Amino acid sequence: MQGNPAFQDLIPNNHCFGCGPDNHNGLRIKSYWSGEDESVCHFSPASFHSAGPERYLNGGIIATVIDCHCVGTAIAKAYQMEGREIGAGETIWFVTGKLDVSYRAPVEIAAGASLKATVTEARENKISLDCQLSSGGVLCAQGLVIAVRVGGAWFE
Repeated sequence: MQGNPAFQDLIPNNHCFGCGPDNHNGLRIKSYWSGEDESVCHFSPASFHSAGPERYLNGGIIATVIDCHCVGTAIAKAYQMEGREIGAGETIWFVTGKLDVSYRAPVEIAAGASLKATVTEARENKISLDCQLSSGGVLCAQGLVIAVRVGGAWFE
């Protein structure tokens, strides 16, 4: 829950643009468990994250937030499946194998965005997730993410 550290803050060497606490120019989203296979995230966009109309969030930022929330959740799930705390022992890392986003309604920057990801399938090397992004109580985007595990060579 949100009293605990965010997944992304526990993942070693996380420089990701969307979720890395070590990337000071990134979005720096934070994800938390809300159930055994569900996680939540709230994103407060800045005005420069706009689409053409300044009051709406850019679609690429929406995709990035969905992607990073889901991949962070996949990493947390993999640690959970191995019975370890996030970041303990050998680093577990997943990357995007597939990202499919369906846009339903514009996201008002002033309202922010709330995300809920659900793990739909979890195997050692592949985790599938569904994600819903809402703003002001309206479902604005849905995402399907397939996260695949990568080894230590990813960091070399």
